[in-house]
Amino acid sequence: MGYHVVRYGLLGNLGRFSATGAVRYPRASRVVVRSPRGLELGEIVAEPDAADDAAALDGQILRRMTVEDDLLQARLD
Repeated sequence: MGYHVVRYGLLGNLGRFSATGAVRYPRASRVVVRSPRGLELGEIVAEPDAADDAAALDGQILRRMTVEDDLLQARLD
């Protein structure tokens, strides 16, 4: 299926992430990802292209952000 390009973390790192369950997230979707540093919040920058290679991924998209994720982020900020 390919990978999504996601901006994640406090510094706005860009990475290539696969989606669990072969879900396609639209651009600008807020998501929870598992990066090399652990669970982080991110935003989809680019949707997957069918021709993309899945080699050397930076992590996995676990789910779209929920209301509970938004509340937790606000509390931690």
